[in-house]
Amino acid sequence: MLSGAGREEIDDGVRLVVPAERTGQIATLAAAEQQCCPLFDFRLHLDGPMLRLEVRAPAEGAALLTELFTPAA
Repeated sequence: MLSGAGREEIDDGVRLVVPAERTGQIATLAAAEQQCCPLFDFRLHLDGPMLRLEVRAPAEGAALLTELFTPAA
């Protein structure tokens, strides 16, 4: 779902940019993650053909955020 996403570090988190066609799947995933990990703050912004997903976490969740949203090498 996040394959090929553009990635940018932001204050307290990360911004991922993917095609807008993935919005439904990503919104479903964000809602499920919110249930298990309420420390994450998910924000979805539709910008024309692109979806910008911002995920933030407090300092105690920074390592988990990095683990989940850093592409595999």
